[in-house]
Amino acid sequence: MSMHEASIIYRKTAKGAREVSERSFGLEKHVRRVLIMVDGIKDVTELSVFIRAGELDDTLSLLLTQGFIEVGEGQVAVESHPHQVPAANEPAVFALIKQHAMAEISTRLGPVATLLLTEIDACKDPLELRLKLRNIENVLVNRLGAAEGAELARRIGSELTRLVERRNGR
Repeated sequence: MSMHEASIIYRKTAKGAREVSERSFGLEKHVRRVLIMVDGIKDVTELSVFIRAGELDDTLSLLLTQGFIEVGEGQVAVESHPHQVPAANEPAVFALIKQHAMAEISTRLGPVATLLLTEIDACKDPLELRLKLRNIENVLVNRLGAAEGAELARRIGSELTRLVERRNGR
């Protein structure tokens, strides 16, 4: 979220609304998903959970420069909306997510899991783990099968992106 400040709130333009209702411009699936979620209420942090880690800046920039979204005016009017952040941003929660992921992977893969466990343990924050999750999912799918491997990776990913109400001062 380097280019797009976490607290910025975007809204759809008329062009964006037309794309959502008519698919007039043929946006890629992940770009269209973010456009659909832009509602003039969710800020950039809340939108980040609907897209792969590392793709948000480019996606928002594309939507903005092509006129599908704009910075919402009167953002003060939506301040009553309880903004949310991923629960995993809390260090203690992130540590538990890593522990659970490592324990489950170790149980399912046995000694073969050592490399994955080292990679997970080395992650310093939720974004880093989200970035590695695609590679981890590939290994899990190869070892556990498509359904079981993908389901486990999705479960870890959903824990990393689960939203909670932002506390005061955060």
